[in-house]
Amino acid sequence: MKRIVILVFLGVVSSVFGQRLSFNITNDSIDNEFYLTKINNEILETITIESFNFNVDINFEDGYYFLQKEDEKALLYLKKNDEFSISFDAENFQKSLTFSGRRGAGRNTYLHSKRSSLLDADGNLKPFYKKEFYQGDEKEYMSRLDQFYKGFYGTLFGSGFDEGFVNEESKNLQYGYYLDILKFERAKKHYEFKDSIQVSPSFLAPLSSIHFDNQLFSDSYPSYNELAVLKWQNDIENTNDYPVMEGIVASIRTEAVQKGLLELLYETMSKDEPSRMRAYFDFIKAYSKDVTLMAKAKEKSAEIRQEEAAKNLSKFSYLNTNGEEVKLADFKGNYIFLYIWATFCKDCVNEFKNIEKLREDFEDDNIVFIGVSVDKKEDFNKWSGIVKEAEIQKSAMQLFFDDARSKIISAYNLSSIPSVVVLSLKGEKMELDIKDIDTKKTERLLRKLFDEK
Repeated sequence: MKRIVILVFLGVVSSVFGQRLSFNITNDSIDNEFYLTKINNEILETITIESFNFNVDINFEDGYYFLQKEDEKALLYLKKNDEFSISFDAENFQKSLTFSGRRGAGRNTYLHSKRSSLLDADGNLKPFYKKEFYQGDEKEYMSRLDQFYKGFYGTLFGSGFDEGFVNEESKNLQYGYYLDILKFERAKKHYEFKDSIQVSPSFLAPLSSIHFDNQLFSDSYPSYNELAVLKWQNDIENTNDYPVMEGIVASIRTEAVQKGLLELLYETMSKDEPSRMRAYFDFIKAYSKDVTLMAKAKEKSAEIRQEEAAKNLSKFSYLNTNGEEVKLADFKGNYIFLYIWATFCKDCVNEFKNIEKLREDFEDDNIVFIGVSVDKKEDFNKWSGIVKEAEIQKSAMQLFFDDARSKIISAYNLSSIPSVVVLSLKGEKMELDIKDIDTKKTERLLRKLFDEK
């Protein structure tokens, strides 16, 4: 009898001091999983679907959490002794999500309703509100934004929510307001307004007192994390200086903010900006602790590099000494050894003796040796004269890059002239450490290409 009483008492304690969430799910499969996470995305509870109507008992501290289903998230605020139902259609998560029950359903319905203005017709979350929300100048936008948030505050203070939640959500709303201020310029560009602008310092003045690397705020307020991540993203996008960009990433001490920034950098890795893509991949490799993110970034980088390599083979034009156009795509299916030089480099011509020796050693292998001049266009005749006078065509085919020098430097991530670039059979730049063309060392590196076949 005592044992039964104790067990019942323990059950009552669990019910009183923890939370009970009842799930009603449609259009899902048995054994699929979803998660309850902290707002820094740390998984606290993995929930496996064993039936489509079930209860989950947890014991979380009061605060914000995420309900995560695959790529979809819903913001929750849980308090001790909560007991409510969560219903959703797995095929239309955001639009179908509802809350009901005695304790906690109201505040979570309020939180989810805030996101409805960011849903498209298919129920997918968008980064911005509807286009018309951003029409006009800064003054018009601020007036519209003030009215928008007045509605949120009205609901928050007029719905009878408990004081603890109201205080926390008031702070979260304030960070959300600052976030929307910071988003204005980006939204203008996203919707391609003709009056896309660079916002004034006075417009951003409300953000001047915010510390964007605060662990306590990051742990407490989801809108703070979004705000901080966007601020650091803007700082990185506003510079092309690699050390400055890396310095920004390295300086962030709040783990969730740095992680969020790295995730955004992954999302913005693009073939349109190859040098920035390489930088972002470097930062993810160096600073991310997320193995999955690193793997995805590596795969995306490889796909972009392969596509870019194929494009570089055909998009760049070169001229031979007769002024005839040549493209590297003509040599596809071979390894391509590019010695990138210029006539202003006095010692460059001497290196062709070593290149000639390499060409002889690999005469029976599918590798072509090409000298590429990056002189200015007006120096074509000077280059052609030096090539003929020094008789360096017998060591390597000699081509003149028929475009701005900066383009080939960016495409192949060159740090100096002269440089050696070895392209794979697919046209991708290979990571071979060839700085000085020391014949024996270079021969060993190149020989591995054929020995590993």
